[in-house]
Amino acid sequence: MLSKVMLNYQNKVCLVQPSNEYQVSVHRHALALTFPYLIHYLSLDDNYKLSLYVEDKSKVSFQQFLIDEKPYYVLITTNTATFPNAVKLANIAKEHNCFVILGGIFASMNIEIISKNYSCFDKIVRGLPDIDLFENSSRKKIIKGKSKYDINFRLSDILNSSLFDCYRNDPVCYEITFGCAYNCNFCSLRYIWDIGICSNRTSDIVINDLNQLRNKDSLKIIDDDVLQSQDVLSKCNFGEKFKKIIAETRIDRINERSIFILKQFGVTHLIMGVETFDNQNLLSSSKTTSKKWVEKAFRAIDLCNKYGIVARPVLQVFYPEMPKNYLKKITPYINDWTPKNNIELFFSFFTPHPGLNVSRGISKNLITNNLSKFDHLNPVYMPNGYNMNDVYDVLFDYNILIDHTESIKYNPHIFTTGEKIKEYDIFFK
Repeated sequence: MLSKVMLNYQNKVCLVQPSNEYQVSVHRHALALTFPYLIHYLSLDDNYKLSLYVEDKSKVSFQQFLIDEKPYYVLITTNTATFPNAVKLANIAKEHNCFVILGGIFASMNIEIISKNYSCFDKIVRGLPDIDLFENSSRKKIIKGKSKYDINFRLSDILNSSLFDCYRNDPVCYEITFGCAYNCNFCSLRYIWDIGICSNRTSDIVINDLNQLRNKDSLKIIDDDVLQSQDVLSKCNFGEKFKKIIAETRIDRINERSIFILKQFGVTHLIMGVETFDNQNLLSSSKTTSKKWVEKAFRAIDLCNKYGIVARPVLQVFYPEMPKNYLKKITPYINDWTPKNNIELFFSFFTPHPGLNVSRGISKNLITNNLSKFDHLNPVYMPNGYNMNDVYDVLFDYNILIDHTESIKYNPHIFTTGEKIKEYDIFFK
């Protein structure tokens, strides 16, 4: 009888998604989904009992959740901004004698540092966790998971389960393709997954999934570039099933044919990486000349307007070597990028994530090393030649610009910068 009780206890797995305040309360899409692959395969095994805790969305405190569910394994996923809260939740889990496993992009990129400095994690996974992760006999703290992610399964079975009740009032977040055909050196995914190898959902599965999830009003395709799946999109039509469908692509992928496919699929809002109008930064990003890039940006927005899709161009701020008068210089370009013109402008602050090669050697440029601010929604980096007065002058221009473009709904006012925290210096040495 005792061994049976222990078996049940040790097969209880609690999946935990920490967050930071802004992601939960405002930037909901950043939460997306957590652990879909693992949930899918563990759900096929009756030996495992799964529970899901999403910080600030689950109804009870994590302490109470652990008391109620009594899991043995606690598996936490994290990105850079949520890592401080991942540590907090891991320490609570250890107080309840749980076996704590950490995974996710930030953990994969900084696995050695976390292993040496954070005793609250019993195991840390690089890449995709495998089911044999729960074989507790291994004493290795660092586990190398899979580097290829197979998503060709029905996600609707997971999303419609009671496990995801805490997401009931949120838009559906859905992947058609996992992975990316591009090889950008500033992207974290290229350090974890097999580059250029994508896992796709077939059109039959996508059609079935989105039919099963049509009780929701809003759909967010969380692919970095939805146009990697043009063939799938052309076979699906969901324009009448969702009031709002948000997707993301690159402006150099947009042409008459591709925008027509997106319209037929039902896309109502299109996020586009304009990034910058500055020629020097475009060259360092292996893009093109500033004049042609600007032309492509406006061509993409014009096509969105022609097909009745709300354009959501994204511009980067505080990137390396950004001129101090940059925001003033680009104001004439974006003067009419306002919601009344069907354009919802987003700003993204340059964020050199710890663990990326690009982050090495630039610690002297960091305004803050508070990891909770590394969410692209806060300034964390000061370009060469700037001082703090320059930073606040740019933030002043930024605040004026988001008021002028009426984009405060998507871009928070910024008046201060984050503090320096000694504990996190280890990630930038």
